Amino acid sequence: MTLLRPMWYYGIQLWGSAKPSNTRTIQAFQSICLRLISGALWYITNESLHKDICIPILNILAKITYKKTHLTFSTHSNPIITQLSSNQIPGNPPRRLKRS
Repeated sequence: MTLLRPMWYYGIQLWGSAKPSNTRTIQAFQSICLRLISGALWYITNESLHKDICIPILNILAKITYKKTHLTFSTHSNPIITQLSSNQIPGNPPRRLKRS
């Protein structure tokens, strides 16, 4: 897996906003590669395949990586990088629709 993961792991923190069809394609690629590497038969589910090999599914890995990156940004010594960890855009309050 050390050869496959760097191909799609770069920029995984930004995949929260990606379309589900794009993440499904990458997840399918990972499942196919795991199935070929392990020699698993066709009737073994992808979920049990990932559990047995102890490799997380793409969505779970993306959440874990995003949380680690967010924590790293919030404790960084550079104030510009620290601002990247905010939940809102600086100087842009939450907007509401005008009622008529």
